[in-house]
Amino acid sequence: MDLYGFTQYKGCFYRVSANYSPADGWRGTIDVRKQRSDGGVEALVSHSDVPGNFASEDRARVAAGAYARTIIDEEKFSDV
Repeated sequence: MDLYGFTQYKGCFYRVSANYSPADGWRGTIDVRKQRSDGGVEALVSHSDVPGNFASEDRARVAAGAYARTIIDEEKFSDV
């Protein structure tokens, strides 16, 4: 598993995406990874939806990035 497309933040890496549904509007999604000392990559959060619906893709991505950083700051990977 590589970390291409992920953003480094406080010893972890996160990636955001946004998906559109006509019924719900835009939703943000996050993935969070951590690189182990042996060089391997551990998935801490995979394809987790960000709370809320958004009016645009940009807002969904911004909210997803903020949510990912909060999860990393609080180390609440199992709560997602």
